[in-house]
Amino acid sequence: MGFDINETRTMLAAMEQSYKPTTTLVDVFFPHAQTFVTNTVSMEFRKGGRTMAPFVVQGGKGVNLARAGSQVRTYKPPMMRPKRNIEVADIAGRGFGETVYSTRTAAERAAEMRAKDLQELQEACARREEWMAAQCLLNGEYDIKGFADDGVAVVVDTMSFGFDGKTTLSGGDTWDNASAKIYDNIGDASQKIRRATGDIPTVAICSGNVVKYLLANEQLYKFMMVPSRENMALLSLQPKLQRPDLMRVGYIQALNLEIYSYDGGYTDEETGNYTPYIPDNHIIIGVPGLGRRLYGAVDQLEEDKQWHSYAAARVPKVTVDVENDTSSIAVSSRCVICPDFLDKWATLKVK
Repeated sequence: MGFDINETRTMLAAMEQSYKPTTTLVDVFFPHAQTFVTNTVSMEFRKGGRTMAPFVVQGGKGVNLARAGSQVRTYKPPMMRPKRNIEVADIAGRGFGETVYSTRTAAERAAEMRAKDLQELQEACARREEWMAAQCLLNGEYDIKGFADDGVAVVVDTMSFGFDGKTTLSGGDTWDNASAKIYDNIGDASQKIRRATGDIPTVAICSGNVVKYLLANEQLYKFMMVPSRENMALLSLQPKLQRPDLMRVGYIQALNLEIYSYDGGYTDEETGNYTPYIPDNHIIIGVPGLGRRLYGAVDQLEEDKQWHSYAAARVPKVTVDVENDTSSIAVSSRCVICPDFLDKWATLKVK
């Protein structure tokens, strides 16, 4: 049987080995993916509880305990479908990086362009998932905007989870004040999570400018020096870049909390400017693995003129217009980000 790079199942295998862009929030807080064989997915999320067993008098009957309620939603995730075309003009001339005297054929250029397009379309889908994860962690909801074929008409669907763990500081409590009680704020958020879930939040991820507040804070400096830096420091702040977009800021030993600064971002669709996933003056404190990525099945009509259904995170498709000498590749994905427990993270807007 021949090898066809344009066949969907062939490209699915190749996609599993291709480069993935940095997705820190997804990797830390939504590492688990679940695919469904239907277009719809089932989301379930709830808050924790600490109900005590009731006493009964001697010989008395048991007392029914209400189960901790959860919300279950059946939802059809919208389709992500970035697309790229290859036309005659794209492959007729010298490509990027080729020498002036290149002898490469149009077919060779088209194959290389197809592979590059496939990678970049996957990366676009991954960035959208990271954006959804960021909005979920920051606000407990995110808007899904679906574009019609004209690329202009928009339908907005809001995914809201009833998150109430965001705190906005004001007045003298904002972290740009050197006298702000930053350790107390972080400790209170950690305690709230521990009490509600029984888990320890071990990761904090903040915007880049929050690092400056941490390093200039009087309370943190005092705690780092008590009673001596060598033996009983409550925390350490030693910023060090781990990746171009990720810095390990320090460790609060008393809370078992690693602090990172994340500068990953995307190109805004409206302004065209670089926009960080975590905006200035925000910090997210949470338990790793607090949610999942849910993928609905993708149905598509293919070259054999038959409908095919794929239970996969991302599904490629190649179409060819022989009359107009054009081919295109699209990557489809039905993804929704869903937290399992709403009490497993807290967000602070510190200024």
